[in-house]
Amino acid sequence: MEGGKINVLFVCGMGMGTSTMAELGVKNNLNKLNIAANVQHTSLGQMESLRSWADIIVILKNLFSEITVKEGEFIIPVVNVMDGKGIAAEIEKIVDEHFPEVKG
Repeated sequence: MEGGKINVLFVCGMGMGTSTMAELGVKNNLNKLNIAANVQHTSLGQMESLRSWADIIVILKNLFSEITVKEGEFIIPVVNVMDGKGIAAEIEKIVDEHFPEVKG
């Protein structure tokens, strides 16, 4: 967490189109849920450089098998990156259980 906000990292193959679209859609839905979040997107290849920053990682399901989940990490594999509401709901479940202080 950083500045009273949860850090959410979106990961896709190239770190541009897909994760950018997911980031924007989820950010709006997190605001509606009163969840304070810092949101970034990156490529699978660059993920390691931001991994320690992230409280929650959202990754395309087809890329999930290419990473090793570390103990204590919260990773959400997704199929439809355009489902901002659904992804935000998954983030909310983690927030409610592990980071309730970021909910306003």
